[in-house]
Amino acid sequence: MKKKVNCKLCVENKDPNKKKIKRKIFLRRRPFMAYGTIAIVAIAGIIGGLFLFMDIQDNTESIFICGLKDAPNSIDPLKNPTPKYVNLMVIDQVAEGLFDYDQNQSNTPIVPNLALDQEWSPDYLNFTCNLRNDVKFHDGMPFNATAVKWNFDRIHRFIYTMPSVYTQVWTYLFINPEGRQYINRTEVIDEFTVRFVLNQPYAPLKELFVLWNTYILSPASTPEDRFIDIKTEKLVGTGPYILDSCELDYKSESIKTDFHSNPDYWGGEPSIEKVTFLALNYSQRFDKMISGELSYVMGDADDSLLENYRNHPEITVVSKPVAGIWYLQMNNNLINATMRKAISYALNYTDCIEKVQGNHAERAKSPLPKKMRYANWENLDMPYYNISIAREILKNASWPGTSALSSNDNMSPGNEWELLATSTTPLSIHNFSVVANREFHQITAKIVRENLKQIGVKVNIINMTGVEWWQKLINGELEFTFTGYNAAFLDPVEMINPLYSNGIDGNYNTIHFNDSLIQQWMEEALVEFNETAREILYLDIQQRLVELNPVVWLYSLVNYDIWDSKVKGLPTGGAPIKFMLKYASYN
Repeated sequence: MKKKVNCKLCVENKDPNKKKIKRKIFLRRRPFMAYGTIAIVAIAGIIGGLFLFMDIQDNTESIFICGLKDAPNSIDPLKNPTPKYVNLMVIDQVAEGLFDYDQNQSNTPIVPNLALDQEWSPDYLNFTCNLRNDVKFHDGMPFNATAVKWNFDRIHRFIYTMPSVYTQVWTYLFINPEGRQYINRTEVIDEFTVRFVLNQPYAPLKELFVLWNTYILSPASTPEDRFIDIKTEKLVGTGPYILDSCELDYKSESIKTDFHSNPDYWGGEPSIEKVTFLALNYSQRFDKMISGELSYVMGDADDSLLENYRNHPEITVVSKPVAGIWYLQMNNNLINATMRKAISYALNYTDCIEKVQGNHAERAKSPLPKKMRYANWENLDMPYYNISIAREILKNASWPGTSALSSNDNMSPGNEWELLATSTTPLSIHNFSVVANREFHQITAKIVRENLKQIGVKVNIINMTGVEWWQKLINGELEFTFTGYNAAFLDPVEMINPLYSNGIDGNYNTIHFNDSLIQQWMEEALVEFNETAREILYLDIQQRLVELNPVVWLYSLVNYDIWDSKVKGLPTGGAPIKFMLKYASYN
């Protein structure tokens, strides 16, 4: 566990007779504001003498203001109609789980959190945790094994009783390929010992206990059989910050969320005393960050703004690959393996990264994100843009209509392959479905259409509303489209099983992928506790997926966190799964 360093700026005055005055610290950068703070202190010294000057210095109040792209609309860890990152940013400050990631280390290891340690039974069906005995919820209730059991019982009920529109983004993580929950029940052994009895061994159980859905909330302040109402209720956990208020707009989204530091936090009270999240538009975030009114900005993938941020002497820009991958999704029942492989070589990946993401992405070199456990980004023979290979794949498979064609790299206007694609008898016709008002969908569709002309394939672009596209996507009704998947935790089970399993845990297997060997390896990996053997299984899975080309893996996005350079103690080494402020301070 990380060693807590308390760099609190608000220092208690040791003389009880001195009048205590607090001054809010904002990070101002405009010349007037930068020197305005000094001027105020100097005037105070003139009026009240050196005594008052020193008193103000010793009683400063540190405030951290975040400019976010979006507004939180849910504060219940079990209610996320979509995996909305700003919701999780709120939840991560207030509540916490039995285990956590150490994001200061590049491999993001799991470390104890509310649990002190753990022990597996020899048959891997019982997982016992010893809990911290010095923790309280924000409402004053004690944290103990009974509270842990109450929370996991709530999870179990919600899996079956709540509408799937609110829970589908997490319920599959608790259910095995046959449809049974991994956790059979939670038992209280004594006040600070809890046991999880499993229906089957489950190797990534600790990863599950890092997930926000398993955060431990106060039973006294949390509704037992419904979600927390963001309009009238508060999230109450054990975390480093206490939620004060959510100021809502007409859509019941929090445009302003306020927190204050938890003075009784088991890890030591955070150095930053107050935190505010503000939902701001594109230009507001930039203007307020440059002027010093914000401590952090959720990054903008805009070249000119990033360059301005980077060139500012008092701003730090940190880039990280997102733990997810964007890809071209192909219905494997409608587009066979030969055509999928040809499409994988016909696509201009550089164009996709430059024109769709403005170079704010990294080419995917594995079906797993770069920072995920066992991801192999070095040795896989991933497809690359090569028209002659794409054409050769079709000719070698004796694709109808290719016998008289040459598998060359000629892409000049009017070449024989392109003419075939625009004729009445193309080699193949595919419907590429996109959301009509999503620019990145439209750009991707046009790149795909133009690229596939060079292998004699006609692409029809089908425009839909966002609701229609999403419904058809999750129902597995789309033939060809562009989408992405972000992992909630860093074990491959979170990326592989949802997308490629033919069991109930294949919640997002909307491409109708079905491979018996990969299915076997996926299920073996769930119960394999030897790290070396488990890594080999996932290396084999990645290799076979690349050979079968069920999708075209495009890229992982690059996130930008933009901080005031005076802020220290923020995690920068590990995967950007969580946004944590408990170790932050102003230097």
